[in-house]
Amino acid sequence: MYIDETVEVRADLPKELLDDFIELRKHYEADEWFEFGMLFELVEARTKAYYLAGKIGREDLELIFKKYGSV
Repeated sequence: MYIDETVEVRADLPKELLDDFIELRKHYEADEWFEFGMLFELVEARTKAYYLAGKIGREDLELIFKKYGSV
C-alpha cells in the first residue's frame, strides 16, 4: 500500500474523491493498513464510477490509481 508523492492529481476532482484522499492519507500516516485497504477499495469503485459517468477523464483515472495503490 502506498501513496506516490511524485504524482499530482487535479485539485478540482469531485469533492467525494478529494475527501477520500484525505482519509487515505490519515490511515497511511497512522500505519492503519487494514483501514487504508478498505477505504482504497471504496476509492477504486468510486473512481471507476466517476469515470464511467464521464465526470473524470481517463488521465484522471490513471493518475489516481498511480498515486494511491494497494499493490
